[in-house]
Amino acid sequence: MKNKSIKRFLTATLAATMIMASTLTVAASGGSAGSQGSTSSSSSSSSKKSESKSEETAAAQASTSGVQENAGGSADGGAGGTASVAPTVKTYSANSSISIAGTSVKTTVAGAFDVKTVQGAAVTTPLADVKASLGLKGSQAPYVMVFDTDAKKSNLAMKCVNATAEALGGQVVTSLNVNLGAKENGKIISLSNGNAGMMIGLPKNADKDKTYSVVCVQPGGVITVLKDQDSSPATVTFEIKAGIGTYGIVAK
Repeated sequence: MKNKSIKRFLTATLAATMIMASTLTVAASGGSAGSQGSTSSSSSSSSKKSESKSEETAAAQASTSGVQENAGGSADGGAGGTASVAPTVKTYSANSSISIAGTSVKTTVAGAFDVKTVQGAAVTTPLADVKASLGLKGSQAPYVMVFDTDAKKSNLAMKCVNATAEALGGQVVTSLNVNLGAKENGKIISLSNGNAGMMIGLPKNADKDKTYSVVCVQPGGVITVLKDQDSSPATVTFEIKAGIGTYGIVAK
């Protein structure tokens, strides 16, 4: 990805972030959410390897920066400064196998995955269905970026997640930042409409006797509570939405 494209992508991502910053402050102070369930509230060739590597680094920076909602710029809520970003992340092509809680699962969508707090993550909705949901055409292909997050990296979003979990009578066991978009000719495309199913493996120390749900916080202050769509006690399957979102895994 060329420098100008990288800058445009980062600028667009951070712009969305600053919108989230101003609106999530209100949502977090409310401390409540809708009832549990699916509810919402308003609150390949070798010549391209070098370009692809640069793109993944930029993508990692964008997704990590994109959920640090403080307009002042620091991850911990102070003024100024920037958060450090891991220099490399694992990338997978569509139909690659990923270990999720000890079981091999194929991710239907290509992407960058840097998750250590959960036992793997993969998109499970058929590729054709994801493309249709996102409204992609021609050579456009779905692409997902998934990263661990916490209150230091995503301060305001995590306040919303924690407040919603408390309202549900649950506890957050871990959280992820997810950016569901697309690629075309090696360039990242930001999207705002559509969805896909994602499976994650619960943390090793998670209580498998509890019931799990997911709290999603998106730019604009939209909070959605999502039910676990699978029957395995070791995994959680839920809907990820187009664009950037913070997803808190909640045990109850």
